[in-house]
Amino acid sequence: MFEYIPLYVDDLISAAFWAAVIVVLIRLIGWAFRMLISHTRHIAFDPAKLEEVRKSCKHLFPIENLKFNGTTFKRGTIVRVITRKQDSIEGEFLGTNGNNMMCLVTQESIIAQELHAIETIQAIGRKAGWVA
Repeated sequence: MFEYIPLYVDDLISAAFWAAVIVVLIRLIGWAFRMLISHTRHIAFDPAKLEEVRKSCKHLFPIENLKFNGTTFKRGTIVRVITRKQDSIEGEFLGTNGNNMMCLVTQESIIAQELHAIETIQAIGRKAGWVA
């Protein structure tokens, strides 16, 4: 009923190659999909309530230091964040949490950014009068 089908080394190498290509394509599609659904969350607030907003962010993002690509950023540092979507965000770093998110505050909004969607973080300076 079933006949013997000879498999040669070339057939095995070809099958392994195409299996690797398929796995790489599936992983690239998954990575692209994760990048599309990762969001930067902007929440607008009243500038008069800036200190109240800072206190809330410190409570929600209690970790004061962030290590990213070998550089440590401390709470109160003014940073420029470049996301994988090439968005540029400048603001004061207020902290991070255990869910791999960081909090920034700009003049008009609070930003919660997922760390896996960040390409680079650059320190611009420190907030004047900041006491760590």
